[in-house]
Amino acid sequence: MSSSPVARLDTGHVRLADDLTFGESYDFEKDTEIDPTVTKTRGHMTVLAYRPGIAPQEEAPQDIYGYLKGKYSWASLKVRICNDGMDVDEGEDESTSISVWPWALELRDGTLVTPFDEDLPGFPRPLYPTDDEDLEAGACRAGNVIFAVPQSQQVARVLYIRQGSLPVAWTDR
Repeated sequence: MSSSPVARLDTGHVRLADDLTFGESYDFEKDTEIDPTVTKTRGHMTVLAYRPGIAPQEEAPQDIYGYLKGKYSWASLKVRICNDGMDVDEGEDESTSISVWPWALELRDGTLVTPFDEDLPGFPRPLYPTDDEDLEAGACRAGNVIFAVPQSQQVARVLYIRQGSLPVAWTDR
């Protein structure tokens, strides 16, 4: 593991689809209100909790633990997404694809932290899918997204950044 799980991006002036507090849901129908060309999707997503300082058990692979030790600490983000269907032609699939990759933590200095994609012992369960997974219409999925946060940094907000849509932000206040 030679690259850092963080990237610098000035998000202070980015237009958001919504700015919410933990526990508040973002309704996907807002995407169509913002941009009428977006396929109308019914459903919502919510950041349920952010937990800094979680630590996997000792049986975590030593090379990963050694890379992070002293530089990063583990954090989990509990999220929930529900797919109530979408406007498609009859007979078309109403499922949507979900994964950890649209989720990010924005640090106070503007740095973005991307999800950690390893399933290590000791992480809170259930984990949110790291690979694309279909979420059928009428279904919901909740899980924990894991991050390696630089030791000396504080999280300013959670972002959900989707291709073709404005980012959604959540804070704990």
